Amino acid sequence: MCFPSARSKWSMASYTRVVVHYPYMVFLVVFVVIATCLVLSLTLVEFPTFGNPLDVIYVCHKSSLTEISTPVTSKPGTAPVGFEPRGTEIGQRLNTFGNIYDNKGNKLSLLPSNFHSLLKDIDDSDAATNEQNQTDILSKRSTKNNDYFCEYSSQKYSQFAHIAFTAEDSSNLFTAENIRQMCYIEEQIIRTHSSFNELCLTTTSNECCPSWSLGNFISRLSQKSNCSQITQEDVNKVYKTLDKCSAYYFNYTLEHDCEATKRNGRVYSRCKGIPRRCIRFNGVFNILHHITDMNFIPESAKPHTQPFLRYAITFLPISYSIDTVELYHHIESWVGSSNQNIKIAGIDFGIKYTLFSEYLLKDTIWIIGAICVIFILVWIYTASIFVTFMTFVVIGSSLVMSYFLNQIIFEIKFFPYMNLVTAVMVIAIGADDVFVYCKVWHLSKSERNNGTMEKIVHDTLHHATLSMFVTSLTTSAALFSNGASSITAIKCFSIYAGTTILCNFLIMITLIPATLIINDKWCNCESWYNPEFSSNQKVRYFLCKIPYKVYHSISDWSRIFFEKLLPFIIVKFRYIWIFVLGALGIGGVVVIFFHPKLKLPSSDKFQVFSSNHLIEKYEFQIRNNFRFEKSKDIEEFTLLPLTFVWGAFATDKGDYLDPASRGSLEFDKTFNAITPSAQTWLLQFCNKLKNTDFYQQTPGYQLTNCFFDKFRDYLQKPCLFVDDFPCCNNTYPKSEEMSYCLYKYIPMLMNTPGVQYSQMTPGIRYTDNSISLLIVEYMSNVQFSFSYSKTKDFYTKVNSWFTQELQSAPPEMKNGWFVSNLAMFDLQNSLSEETPVTMGISLCVVAAVIFITTLNVFISIFALISVACIMFVTIGTLVLLNWELNILEAVILTVALGMSVDYTLHYAVVYRLSPDIDRENKIVSCVHSMGSVITMAAITTFLAGALMMPATVLVYKKFGIFLMLVISVSWTYSTIFFLSLLCICGPMGNFGQFNWPTCEVCVAAPEEHQDKTQYTISELSSTSTYPHTTSTATTSTSESRELESISDDPIDPFPLPQRRRSRSRGQYHEYMKARTRSDSPEELRPGRTEGYHSRRGSRVRFSIGSIEKTSPSHEIDTEPKRYGKRRSVAEDSVFEVSEESLSSPVEGSKTEVH
Repeated sequence: MCFPSARSKWSMASYTRVVVHYPYMVFLVVFVVIATCLVLSLTLVEFPTFGNPLDVIYVCHKSSLTEISTPVTSKPGTAPVGFEPRGTEIGQRLNTFGNIYDNKGNKLSLLPSNFHSLLKDIDDSDAATNEQNQTDILSKRSTKNNDYFCEYSSQKYSQFAHIAFTAEDSSNLFTAENIRQMCYIEEQIIRTHSSFNELCLTTTSNECCPSWSLGNFISRLSQKSNCSQITQEDVNKVYKTLDKCSAYYFNYTLEHDCEATKRNGRVYSRCKGIPRRCIRFNGVFNILHHITDMNFIPESAKPHTQPFLRYAITFLPISYSIDTVELYHHIESWVGSSNQNIKIAGIDFGIKYTLFSEYLLKDTIWIIGAICVIFILVWIYTASIFVTFMTFVVIGSSLVMSYFLNQIIFEIKFFPYMNLVTAVMVIAIGADDVFVYCKVWHLSKSERNNGTMEKIVHDTLHHATLSMFVTSLTTSAALFSNGASSITAIKCFSIYAGTTILCNFLIMITLIPATLIINDKWCNCESWYNPEFSSNQKVRYFLCKIPYKVYHSISDWSRIFFEKLLPFIIVKFRYIWIFVLGALGIGGVVVIFFHPKLKLPSSDKFQVFSSNHLIEKYEFQIRNNFRFEKSKDIEEFTLLPLTFVWGAFATDKGDYLDPASRGSLEFDKTFNAITPSAQTWLLQFCNKLKNTDFYQQTPGYQLTNCFFDKFRDYLQKPCLFVDDFPCCNNTYPKSEEMSYCLYKYIPMLMNTPGVQYSQMTPGIRYTDNSISLLIVEYMSNVQFSFSYSKTKDFYTKVNSWFTQELQSAPPEMKNGWFVSNLAMFDLQNSLSEETPVTMGISLCVVAAVIFITTLNVFISIFALISVACIMFVTIGTLVLLNWELNILEAVILTVALGMSVDYTLHYAVVYRLSPDIDRENKIVSCVHSMGSVITMAAITTFLAGALMMPATVLVYKKFGIFLMLVISVSWTYSTIFFLSLLCICGPMGNFGQFNWPTCEVCVAAPEEHQDKTQYTISELSSTSTYPHTTSTATTSTSESRELESISDDPIDPFPLPQRRRSRSRGQYHEYMKARTRSDSPEELRPGRTEGYHSRRGSRVRFSIGSIEKTSPSHEIDTEPKRYGKRRSVAEDSVFEVSEESLSSPVEGSKTEVH
C-alpha cells in the first residue's frame, strides 16, 4: 500500500501561503467564527446555572416512590440527575417504573375513564392536605402557647437547622464550663445576627423560641433560668438522671412525647411505669436521642462509667430554608477566626445544594489563578506578551467553540458541572502546544538558509503540527472512550472535553502561525532587547527585558542538569531505577486488585464540597454518631421491595444525553390479566412467592399487594342480593364479567377505612377502559445495603427465580419484569463493568498511536510497560488516599491513561530517530533533546493542578490532586524508568523496525533543488522551553529514513542569544586526529559511510563562503564507551567553521572549529 504525499504537500503549501500573505485575514476569519459561536451560544441556549445536582430524584420503594423537587437530602435508591445509568437492564426498568408512577399526561388511572373525575377529586383533596401540612412544618409560625420549648414535636426536629459542637483539645464536653461556652457561642455569635430574628420561630409574645441544646435542657431540669447559671453540680445530677433512665430509652418504653399537656394546662404521662423524673420536659429522651452522641451513654455501658461527650448538637428554632445562607456564612466566618476551645464541628441547615452554585462560582478564582501563573510562564518562555495573550485567546476560543458545538450542533441539553474542569485541562494542554510550536518556530528561523517567511512557516507547521496532534489525539481519544459509559454525566463530560481538546488543536494551528508572523513584524523583542534602548524606560522594552532576564538566569543551570547530571543519573543507576520503579508498579497492582483494593461507592450521600467543609463534615463524619440520624436511616433504608410489573416493556426511549428526557411507556399489547389462564397463574405465582426464602411476612391486611388474590375473595362471597351477580360465588368469571366486577370492587376498595389505594400502591392501572398494567409488590427479608456483593446476590437470586417462573406463564403474562430499590446498585455495577471497558478502549488507542508513531515493536512494548506502571502507581496512590470508584473517579482514571502516554511517546520517538549507534548515547541524546521539553510541560500542568487545591468544590480539588499526581508519576517513569529500560535492552539499528511502504512515480522529472537545510528534531517532539536564538545546523539521519528537520544540533534547553561554544586550537587538533581519515573530504575509504560521523551518525559540513566540504568518518567503534569518558552531546554534534578561523584555505591545512 502506498501513501502518496503530493496532495498533502500541496495543501500544506497552499495553507502556508495564505497564512504568510494574509495573516490579518486569518485573524479576522477566526475571530468572526468564534464571535458567531459565542453570540449564538448566549442567545439560543440558556446558560447553565448548576443550582442543584439533585434536581429530580426517583425513590424506588413502596409507599415512598415520588418525585421530589429540591430535596434536602437524598434517599436510598436515588441517583442525582444525570448521574444515573441509562440503557442498562436495571436502568431501563427503573426508568419505566418511574414513568409509571410519574404518569405524565395522566395516561394511566386507577379506574376506567368514566371513573376518572371521581378519582381526580380525591387526589386533589389529598394533595391540598399534604401541601398544607408541609407548609405548617416548614413555614415561620407562632406557637399556640408560651411553653418553654414552644412545644414543637421532637419528631420534626431533624427538619430544623442544627449545629454540632466539639472541643478543640478533644476534651469532654459534658462539663459545666464547656456547656456554658456552647451557650455563649449561641447567644453571642448566632442569635445576635440580624437574620436570626427574621427566621426564628416565635412564641405568642413574639420572642424567638429557645434552642434545643444541652445547656437549655440542663438548666430546665435544674430549675435555672438560663444555661449560663448552671454549675458542675447541676451537670452531675443530670448525668445521674440520664444514667438511671437510659434503660427505659433502650427498651423503647421511653418515647419522645411521654410528657404531655392537656388543654387545661395539667401535665400528664403517656408512658406508664416510668419514673416522673425520666419524663420531665421529655428531657432524658431528647438528650439521649437528639443532643448527645451515641458513645456518651452507650447501650452496653458498664455501671458508674465516667461519661465522655465528644459531640453535642444544638437545634436552632429555624426551619430548613434557603434564607439561612446569610446566617451560615456568618457562622462560617466566625469558625475561621475563632481561637476558642469549643468550636463548631459541623452544620446542617439544609442548604448544601443552594451553596453549591455559589461556591462553584467563587472557586473560579483558583482557575483564574492558574491562568495567571501559566500566563507568566508562557510569557517568560515566549518573551512576547502578544503571543502569550493570543495563547489564552486560543484556549478561551476552544472552550467557546466546543460549547457551541455541544449545545447547538450536537444538541446536548445537559451540561454537568463536571464540564468546568475542562478549562483546567485545556489550559495545561494549550500551553504545551504553544511551547511546541514556538520551539520549532525559533529553530526554523535560526537556520542559515531558512529562506523566506513562507518556508519558515511551512517547516514549522510540518514538524510541530504532528507533535501537537498526537498529544491532542491521545487525550481526546481517552476522553471520547468514556462515551461507552451508560452514565449521562460521564458521556456529556467526555464529549465536551474531547471536543474542546480537538478545537484547541485546530484553532492553535490556525491562529498561532499568524500570531507569530504579526509578532515578528510589529512586536519583535530582539530589536527591543538592546542596551541602546535601556534609557528609554518604555513599557514595551520592559515587556521583553523581564522575561529575557528571567529566562537566561536559569538557562545555564538547566543546561548542566539536562546535559550532564540527569543523563548521568539515568545511565549510571539504570538497574536500580528499573528495580525500584518496577517494584512500585507491582505494588500498585497489589493495592488496586488485592488489598486494600479499589472500592465501589459505599454511600448514597453525594459529596460536592471538600471534606473539611462544615456541611460535609457533618454529613460524612458527625451525623452517624447520633441516634436520631440513625433512626432516620432505619426508616429510609427499608427492606428491599419485590416489585413485579406486567403490561409495559422495560425500555428507555429517551435521549441518554438528556436526563430530563425519560421517554414514554411502551405498552405490551399481548398483556391481558383477566383471562382465566392468567388469573390461575397469577394466584399460583403469589403463593409461590410467599413460600420463597427471600419473602418477608408482613403483619396487617395486604389488599393490594397481589391485587387479584384479594379480588378472588370478593368474587367468592355469597350472593345475597341481586346486584351482587355475577360478582359472587364465582371463582374465575369471564373477561366481560371480570371487567364489570372490577368496576364495582375498586371504588369499594378505595373507600375502605385504613386502606390506601392510589398511584403509589401496587395494583392495576387502566388506559381508557382497559387494564394496561399490573403491579405485584411484597417486601423481601433483605435489608437495603450499600454492599455491592450483597445487593448483587439479591438481584441475581430474585431475577433468576422470576425468569424461571415466567417460563410456565401463559403467553399474555410472559413479558413481566422485576425491579426493586436498585439505583445505587446499578450505579455501582455500571462503574465496575464499564470503567475497565473504557480504559481498555483508551489503551488500544494508545497502543496504536505508539506503534504508528515509532513503527518499532520493542520500543512500543517498553512504552506500554512504562504507561502501565504509570497507571498502576497513579491509581494505587489514589486508592491509598481513600478514593472510591465513583463517577468523577471513573472519568479521572480514563483521562489518566491519555495523559500518561505523552511523555513516554516523545522519548520513544527521539530514541527511534536518534543517529547514535549505541544505547547510552541514544539515552543521552533523548534527555538532552527532550528533557527540558517534557519538564516544562510537566511544570505547567503540575501548577495548574496545584492551584486547584484550595478550592471548596470537590471536583476542582480532586482534579487538581489527579493532575499533580499523574504528571509527577508520568515524568518520573517516562524520564527515568522508560529510558533505563531502553538503556539496557533498547533495540539497535533496524531491529524490530517496520517502515511505511512508499511508491515513486516512474516518470522522468527535472531534478529539483535540494534543500541544504535539514533537521533532526523529531516530527513528534514535545513541549519544552525553546531557545530564543540560533542553533547550529547540520544534517541528521536515522537508519530507516531521513527526516527533514530543523537543526541537527541537539536541542539546547536554554541557549543564550547569539552564543556559540568553541574549542581551543589545541583541543581541535587532538579532536581532528581522531575524526579525519585524510586531508581531502573526497577521498573515502572502503566500507565507510560517506559523510557520516562514526559515533553520531551525522554529517559534519565545513563551510567557507559558498564552498562545502564533507568531513570523512573514522573507524566505527563497536564497543560503546563508558558514559564518564564520552564527550557531551553538544560538543560532538556540530562544528561550524568560520572563514576567519581557518589558518589555510587549502585542503590539508589545519582549521580551528568554533
